[in-house]
Amino acid sequence: LPANLSSGGNIVSPPPPAKRLSFNWETAAFVWLAGVLAILSYISIVNAFLFLKFRKYQICTDDNIAKILDDCRLSLHVLAKVSVIYDDSFRSPALFGLFRPKIVISPKVITLLPPQELRYVFLHELSHLTRRDLFVNILVTLIQVIYWFNPVILFAIHRMKQDCEMACDATALAAIKPEEHKKYGQTIIGMLQLLSESHWVPGTLGFANKINTRRIIMISTYKKTTLKWALAALAFTLIVGCSSLGNPIKPISNSQNPKDTTPTVQQGSATDSQQNTDANTTTPSTSSSSTAANSIVYQNTQYGFSFALPESWKGYSIQSSPWQGLAMTGQNGETIVETGTIVSIRNPKWTSKNPRQDIPIMVFSIGQWNSLQQGVFHIGAAPVGPSELGRNNSYVFALPARYNFAFLPGYEEVETILGSHPVHTTPVTLQHPDAMESLLFNIVGFAEQGKVLTSDFAVKTNTIEDIEKVWGKADKTDYIALASGRFATYSSHNIVFGINKGDQIFEIRSYDGQLKGITLAGAKKVLGTPAYDAKVNGQEIIGFTTNSEFRVEMVFSQPTNTNPNSVMDHYNVLYPNGTVNSMAGNPGRQW
Repeated sequence: LPANLSSGGNIVSPPPPAKRLSFNWETAAFVWLAGVLAILSYISIVNAFLFLKFRKYQICTDDNIAKILDDCRLSLHVLAKVSVIYDDSFRSPALFGLFRPKIVISPKVITLLPPQELRYVFLHELSHLTRRDLFVNILVTLIQVIYWFNPVILFAIHRMKQDCEMACDATALAAIKPEEHKKYGQTIIGMLQLLSESHWVPGTLGFANKINTRRIIMISTYKKTTLKWALAALAFTLIVGCSSLGNPIKPISNSQNPKDTTPTVQQGSATDSQQNTDANTTTPSTSSSSTAANSIVYQNTQYGFSFALPESWKGYSIQSSPWQGLAMTGQNGETIVETGTIVSIRNPKWTSKNPRQDIPIMVFSIGQWNSLQQGVFHIGAAPVGPSELGRNNSYVFALPARYNFAFLPGYEEVETILGSHPVHTTPVTLQHPDAMESLLFNIVGFAEQGKVLTSDFAVKTNTIEDIEKVWGKADKTDYIALASGRFATYSSHNIVFGINKGDQIFEIRSYDGQLKGITLAGAKKVLGTPAYDAKVNGQEIIGFTTNSEFRVEMVFSQPTNTNPNSVMDHYNVLYPNGTVNSMAGNPGRQW
């Protein structure tokens, strides 16, 4: 039969051809147009929202701020009338408004910055007006909308915005005295650290949201340039940039010799205040395997940390200086409430005539560090605090904020060293009197939070279910009537948790090995007369109240003629209210 006939003689129609998905220029145009409209709508909505929002805000009328702004306008020859408005939602200062420009700034920034640094911020923002950056920003935004699909264009615009900030820095630097350039750089670095979160809004110009290394280098090496050389440099940059666009970036080679893998250790003490190169000894390193090859290691046995250094730092010296923690005392006065040590590692090339960047390491007790994080005191005028480098059982080691504000030679090398995580810590030898004192204060400091030193769990706020989710089931659980609850033992953590009928943790006992370095006489000497002191079953138990609702009990073997200065067996943090059983008429434990 013919292919189109059935056995009954009927004509059979061929099946319709299957539909194929195709992507043509019309579809591409539709996708592009949809993207353009979506981005334009977003930008329009955001800017309309900002326009309506800023209309409701009152203009800053502070005479001091107005005077600073007027002085900046005169320095940059800005004729437009610029106002300052406060907005908590803008972390970064920003310039907004094409015809009635406004500097939008957070009240927090105004509070943190002294007048001189606020002047630098205003100079930077007004530089955008001087350079007509708002008009350029509109043009660039339109290009970004049109070429939203092109990653090369988007990357170029991103780099252009970075260069725009650098150009504004150059304009601001040209308007101030050369001796102020370093202070300007310090302000920019502080602001960039403070404003580390992304916050760009279409239609605004302000600080970049990341620290740009090129920008910092430009500020530190800025020299005023004539127009002739500026045009020549621009032309040269365009020629080189266009000719090398496709060239891959070569990785930076390691200048150290990879064949020389014998690390050494230079011993030193953080209490040395003079150069101690001659006193240092060089021995084979026994530090962590993560210590880089071709390195020397500074060991500090007093505080229990080591610092890996490149071979070029051989012959370094150690300097010691104090840090001071300040707290508000009313009527704008401040008083010193905490002190500590800064251990500075000094480059062997350092001289008084040609100083180089030190590596400063601030040493905090754990209690001091916790107080600093809680805002009990602050260090210096920087808007950001020290950043943690590492910690051990007694101390926290931190890098000061703005440590490299002066841009001394070698600061880039120090940044590279710090980026390799060079700090390694070890437990402090507790027989050292300062270490025992620090540990006792830390015990009390953690107890104020309901915690022992070696656990993140706290009495009152945690339950046994919380602990089992992290540590699993206890090795054993016993009921002790005299102690008013069940006690779950976690042998691998050297911790026992007291649990009440509601599964709430009311007591945490620590049997950590480091406690053996604390003596009964030492505890009484450091912490004073205990609020509770009892001798039970061959043990002496002393207790101290904290500033919170928790208490600390320390258990020692009872002194004897042969052992008059006994050491701690364990200690516990107690939440007395957690032992109360009103239904049974049990008032609970006090100690």
